[in-house]
Amino acid sequence: MICAIDTSNIFFITYSMFIKTLKKNNGPDYEVQEEDLGFFWHMFIRYAMPYLSTFENTIWAFEGHNSTAYRKQIYPLYKENRKDRKDDPDYRFIGPLLNDIEKYLSLFHCKTMRVDNCEGDDVIYAVSKYYSEKGEEVQIVSGDEDLTQIALFYDTVSVFNPIKNRKAVPNPNIIQKKAIVGDTSDNIKGVPRIGEKIFEKMLEDQALWNKKMTPENIEIYETILKIVDLRKYPKEYQDNIIAELESKDWNSFDKNGVELFFMEHGLKKCQEEWSSQCGQIEMMLNGNDMVAAEDEIAQILAGDF
Repeated sequence: MICAIDTSNIFFITYSMFIKTLKKNNGPDYEVQEEDLGFFWHMFIRYAMPYLSTFENTIWAFEGHNSTAYRKQIYPLYKENRKDRKDDPDYRFIGPLLNDIEKYLSLFHCKTMRVDNCEGDDVIYAVSKYYSEKGEEVQIVSGDEDLTQIALFYDTVSVFNPIKNRKAVPNPNIIQKKAIVGDTSDNIKGVPRIGEKIFEKMLEDQALWNKKMTPENIEIYETILKIVDLRKYPKEYQDNIIAELESKDWNSFDKNGVELFFMEHGLKKCQEEWSSQCGQIEMMLNGNDMVAAEDEIAQILAGDF
């Protein structure tokens, strides 16, 4: 089984919880300080370790350089709402943290993938398609509903939602819904004057669909489809993802490097727990703990870890 992980999603889930906890303990006006980052690392490692210690082959997808450029050419408003983060002092550590996360993950038996002109979702789609067509199972880890569409395309793909701590059930109309209703998280406005309730009625009433989908609205709908349907991303970029996947070796597990990372970042609790976690990873990679690993995978897929 291949485990494809939406790194940005896991990161922002953790970072949002991190900020929320700091402000709860220190007041709503508190700004994140560098000395607080050890707390973030403990939280992130807690989220990441079950996948690193359970799945032999994990692929961590990152945002590439100019990752949103193609979609912005088609739909200029795409993710424009996220510019505010650049001016928020609580988010000034994001870039360095993501770089350090990539260094941390490189110490484990996994692949980190960052492909120019591609978002993490594009990487996960291309990787899932690649392995599914080879007959392998793929477990996607993300709280982003967008990625559930991949499970509609391939029977061997499933999605685990780490926020809800359970397998996600794909909405068969997820692509149409996002193109028509829109998506506030990505700043996609959708088709004017069609909300979720009307959209649900349109699915059941062809006459209403025809009435609402005027030529102007169809043009908007088809434009947004180009950016929300992962299958429509340009083939040349998907080919670049697969070329990167095939050319990149699995990282070697560096247990001493992990311990050194913990020491350099002052993560004493992680150091204390590392001995048992390291042994579990070594047994998994050596094939000596397959029954236990299979049990843990079943727990993760069931949302019991």
